[in-house]
Amino acid sequence: MFRLIFQMIVIGLCSMLFGFAFNIFLIPHKLTSGGVTGIAFFIHHFSQINTGWVILAINLPLFFLGLKFLGKRFVLLTGYAVVILSFSMKFIPIHAISRDILLSSIIGGALYGISVGIIIRLGGSTGGTDIISLTLAKQKNMQVGFLNTCMNLLVVGISGLIFGWNITLYTVIAIYVAGRAVDMVYTTHNKLTLTIVTEKYEELTEALLRLHARGVTVTNAEGAYTHKPKKVLTTVITKFELNETKHTIRTVDSKAFVNIMQTMEVVGRFRKD
Repeated sequence: MFRLIFQMIVIGLCSMLFGFAFNIFLIPHKLTSGGVTGIAFFIHHFSQINTGWVILAINLPLFFLGLKFLGKRFVLLTGYAVVILSFSMKFIPIHAISRDILLSSIIGGALYGISVGIIIRLGGSTGGTDIISLTLAKQKNMQVGFLNTCMNLLVVGISGLIFGWNITLYTVIAIYVAGRAVDMVYTTHNKLTLTIVTEKYEELTEALLRLHARGVTVTNAEGAYTHKPKKVLTTVITKFELNETKHTIRTVDSKAFVNIMQTMEVVGRFRKD
């Protein structure tokens, strides 16, 4: 319960940061993001309907996609993030604090990407193309930030036709910075190798197998200082499972030593789900 409360507090703050980045740095300069947020901005530009409400409306059907492929907890946290984001964009005034469009595109993109990366790392998302990209990334083992950038190209093209290509080039900068920030905060590789030194290897092995049904290799070891017998557990997971895996390890053995390494490639049988 404490962990869920922590997740919701941080996700709520990051959702507000997301709204702040758009209403203060991007929207005043007619800089868009990609995906649902960009589409919502176009609708706001022509109809004056608040961007936050449009984001909420478009995300509702996408929640079913997340429910099918990413789980109930993901949808719960994503729905919460989208609601906070929508209200933030409603009540944070649209007002530029800098007249420099280049600086605004870089700072706005960075804040936007950092907030999205933290929210994804905590098990949620800001909805929209995040749901689509996370689903594709989970199925195809691709980077989230890269997928978001690719799917944003359509919105960038529409932005160029509406606002002119000069402003759109700054939009591209914001989207690129945001994509890099997402991957920097979240983790840049899809697979991770965990090496766990523990005295409670039976309980921990069973818990890990229940968690994501992946193989766990058990190796005998001895503490150099204490000379106590220990076990070393080695397993490979996807980055989407890192948060839940660390929580499981801490719950079973709070004294376990865990080394997490980025894995470039896995050859052989490896469950993607």
